Amino acid sequence: MHVSRKADYAVRAMAYLANHDGRRVLINEVAQSMAIPKAFLSKIMKELVGAELVKSQVGPGGGYELARAASDITFQHILEVVEGQWTLVPCQGDSGGDTCQMHTSCSQVGVWDEIRGEMLKILASYNLEQVKSRGFGDLSALVQISGAAG
Repeated sequence: MHVSRKADYAVRAMAYLANHDGRRVLINEVAQSMAIPKAFLSKIMKELVGAELVKSQVGPGGGYELARAASDITFQHILEVVEGQWTLVPCQGDSGGDTCQMHTSCSQVGVWDEIRGEMLKILASYNLEQVKSRGFGDLSALVQISGAAG
């Protein structure tokens, strides 16, 4: 199991914004610094703005910034914006029983639900303030390798 590339990029971009508290950041800067393709990042940022996790302003002095305090934005918030309701198996979520004939009699449903619940608790326990305090280190080699500068 893994986090999607889209979710990874969203968390990276949000962490970058958190590290620049109170300063609007241009999308080119985020894309280059975090090794994210700019076109893909633009789509992600629109979703984050729509969910009111990020504010954007156009024109001189414009850019992106967090819409809330970094301590108020959890990994769960970010993942739910870019991925929707987070599930481990198809029978979880809104469509639940519609995806599997065995849903009502399956011995695994409770186990998957418990695992999902614990993972959601962990995702909700990490916020951008905690990530901010860890810093980024030197990303220059990653940016050169990924070609994200363009």
